[in-house]
Amino acid sequence: MKMRISLLALSAALVLSACDQPVKENALFPLAAGKSWTYQVETVYDEPGGKTLRYTLEMRNLGSAALADGSTAWIRRSSNGHEYWLTTDDKVISRVAMKIPTKGQADMDPEPRTVLPQAPTLGSSWTSTTVPYFLRRRNEQPSEFRYLDKFKNMPMVFTVADMDVKISTPAGQFEHCMRVDGKMAMMLWNEQANAYKPTDLTTREWYCPDVGLVQVERDEPTTAKFFQGGSMRMKLLHYE
Repeated sequence: MKMRISLLALSAALVLSACDQPVKENALFPLAAGKSWTYQVETVYDEPGGKTLRYTLEMRNLGSAALADGSTAWIRRSSNGHEYWLTTDDKVISRVAMKIPTKGQADMDPEPRTVLPQAPTLGSSWTSTTVPYFLRRRNEQPSEFRYLDKFKNMPMVFTVADMDVKISTPAGQFEHCMRVDGKMAMMLWNEQANAYKPTDLTTREWYCPDVGLVQVERDEPTTAKFFQGGSMRMKLLHYE
């Protein structure tokens, strides 16, 4: 049975002041209460039947809350109603729980999911679980692979690919940023090979000092006519 986090803890978190932050705030992934980020998200689906979806997404830090074991979690809420409960220590920032809009309480993750090491170095790597973001089946329900049990909590290997990147988004120009590349092999039917083959789903994330996440790119290719994949780009519009 999954552990659940008390709603009382959540309610307390909502009234904490904006100065609420970890003792050792990570400049690449700020958790201080009151900070917010607004992104433009664009997903381009492959042909046939290709389409482009665009929307804005806001992420806001709510502050801290106590977990059942007495440790502290830091809560981020998205404008679509999802909440991400994060912990931080001397080694790593981890996601430990998630709350979806249809539930009144957050569910603990089976295992903490590494978001970022506290002191990343070029070439350092870690494994964290993920799901396909938008890869879908054209003629079956549910269409998105992320809703199928066998494709939930799939391991993706993340590697620090660059520690000194310059990048521009609608929010401005940023320097000395870190790029993290992720790769996950997913068994999909490949029409050219006429067989199931491992297919790489890839992601690239850019983190900049004193800002946080400024851009994400995700590629999930189409390998058969009864699948539809594509690419997703998320860019920072502004932050506070």
